[in-house]
Amino acid sequence: MLIKDIETWNRIVRKGEGYIYNDFGTQFPGNSPTWNTRDFNKLHRASCPHVKRMTYITERKLTKHFFRSREEAIDWLETNRKEQGYTFCSYCNL
Repeated sequence: MLIKDIETWNRIVRKGEGYIYNDFGTQFPGNSPTWNTRDFNKLHRASCPHVKRMTYITERKLTKHFFRSREEAIDWLETNRKEQGYTFCSYCNL
């Protein structure tokens, strides 16, 4: 689910359950010689300290997706972001 408002974002972060995909690919699309989009397209646990420092938008674009389970997140990523690439947060130990 694309997170579209601050209230939803705050509720998800406060609960700390589920997974957040930080979709920098929508903010900085394509391959760039100076910006490695794939490495910033990260899946985090909602309880990750990195998520607590994020906002639900980046440069006025909606860039965060919420998933209830890891399996749900992986299915969506494989269908929708396989070409752009994505990574898992190493801090979260996904």
